[in-house]
Amino acid sequence: MNYSVLSYRLATSCVLGIVALCLGACSSTSDPIDGSGSGGDATGGTTSTSGPATGSSASSTAGVGAASTSGTTGTGGGGTGGAGASAGAGESASGSGSGTGGNAGTGGGDDGLPPTGDNSVAYTGCSMANNIGTGYKRVGGRIMWNADNYQTGAMVVQNWTNPNSSSWQLFDRKMESVGGKDVVKAIMVQICILSQRATDQELRDMVNAARQHVNPGTHIYIVGQPVYNEGHDCFIAGAGGADWTDMKAQELANDPTINENMSYLGKFILNNDAGEVSDGCHASSPKGENVLGEQAKAFFGG
Repeated sequence: MNYSVLSYRLATSCVLGIVALCLGACSSTSDPIDGSGSGGDATGGTTSTSGPATGSSASSTAGVGAASTSGTTGTGGGGTGGAGASAGAGESASGSGSGTGGNAGTGGGDDGLPPTGDNSVAYTGCSMANNIGTGYKRVGGRIMWNADNYQTGAMVVQNWTNPNSSSWQLFDRKMESVGGKDVVKAIMVQICILSQRATDQELRDMVNAARQHVNPGTHIYIVGQPVYNEGHDCFIAGAGGADWTDMKAQELANDPTINENMSYLGKFILNNDAGEVSDGCHASSPKGENVLGEQAKAFFGG
């Protein structure tokens, strides 16, 4: 509060008295700053492509991907829409206040945005990942790796748990061919299985091995195998196997003991009835591969 004081003294040969007059100014107040609303706690970016930037609550609906142009929106609610929202059916997420709602958001470069440089998103996985990389190149994608000189066929989770495995040696050679670790700002880690599924420890070991092959702070996008139209299963992964890999990807992303710099990417989807599958599992060429490539562009851009 500001004050102004006026004092007046009247003196004679004898001190008769002192009179003081004080005038007080009115105090002013300001409105409290609103909470981040849709953003949540410090795990998120400053803006979101879904939901209002302020307010006590917000909600967003993510499309085929949970990726967000807000960078590491993390587990916050209103920011999980982002880059994959235009690609098709997916999931919805909402949050308020502290931003604990919703599936994991997405991370990216140091500026809080997804990587944009050529070959700045690496990937691991099996032949399903090669289907994505092949289609992505064919439809003009340049941000994520393609399958050139990088054949990961039959490389399921167990092939990626040992950081010294031949699969990781192949990864390192691909990385060197595109310019080394400093080029790669994010990595898509795909959960691929045979009918014998992976254990939780094997999944954790795979993620930890991935961290050892990229620079500290590199964001991990965790994803399952492509899933299919209702009623179709991939015989290689066994009944319900493809859906299981997607479920485990979401579970890992939401596990606070493992999800540092990691988020659930979203679903790659193939329609067997539309000729997008060649053998019951793999994407057909070129149709199914191109479908996956366009979905990758929805996640990462061109």
